[in-house]
Amino acid sequence: MTLEEPTAEQLKRMREELQEDPSLIRQDLTNLRNWLNKQPHLPHHMEDARLERFLYGCKLSAERTKRVLDTYYMVRATVPEFFKNRDPMSKDMQLCFNAVYYVPLPVLTPLGYRATLLRLADYDVDKFDVRSLTTRIVMSLDARLLEERCLNNVMLVDLQGFSTGHYSKLSPTHSVCRKALLCIQDAFPLRLAQVHLLNAPAFIGNIMNLFRPFLKEKLIGKFFFHCAGYESLYEHVPKDVLPMEYGGHLSSIHDLTESWNRKLISLRSWFLQEQLISKSDESRCPAGRRSSTASALASGDEMHGTFRKLSID
Repeated sequence: MTLEEPTAEQLKRMREELQEDPSLIRQDLTNLRNWLNKQPHLPHHMEDARLERFLYGCKLSAERTKRVLDTYYMVRATVPEFFKNRDPMSKDMQLCFNAVYYVPLPVLTPLGYRATLLRLADYDVDKFDVRSLTTRIVMSLDARLLEERCLNNVMLVDLQGFSTGHYSKLSPTHSVCRKALLCIQDAFPLRLAQVHLLNAPAFIGNIMNLFRPFLKEKLIGKFFFHCAGYESLYEHVPKDVLPMEYGGHLSSIHDLTESWNRKLISLRSWFLQEQLISKSDESRCPAGRRSSTASALASGDEMHGTFRKLSID
């Protein structure tokens, strides 16, 4: 699958919102490269195009880009359950492909946002594995960093088929879930505009209450609930961007996901090489350099409340 580039109109809007200055971007990239080369604990091999996407995803803030890069490499060294076995052909990943649809949708919204859809393909709760799903998600985010940039992100989570067993596995009381959310949200140059929960059950409020102590109010305000039909979704995400199952103009969820999975498989050699070299050497990390979130992940300390320190834009 190819993720479509912004149209001329979308690109114009993206440049205006971020107040892009090509000369400043070039200077920031040079400074970031020099900074990386001086970090004894970080690898120095990231190519310029991907480094520029980090900068862009951090709203052209060089200082924020440094923090995200540091965390990006740190989690690969300290949270091996998500970053050690990144083989799209492995048994676990193939089972995950069959159990869950997860796909960045190929067409940007008119605002230049990239929507990503998650939905169960198999309702059997025993086939729902948070660890392998998180590995798949971070692999997808890495794949996106190789080829595209967008102004912001929209997450679509279809809760059709979710049972109490699924919700239990996703509870933030589980360490694996807290680590997963921190790795996804704090270790990538992502901006999150909206989260849409589709086919939400009547008790969705009770589920959200479990997460509320871990989340900033600003993030909670980005959640939208759609309990019956998708008319309210179209106010935010137009049909041109959505799969046919949601009244959209794109192909089926199955076909879109299969195409994206083939993309991940085509990058197999890159994933296997990257998992060896894209990680920090924590023994060489300068003292006092870690944020509280990064320190919690690196040390394995209890992480209750650290979500409130996440950078949410």
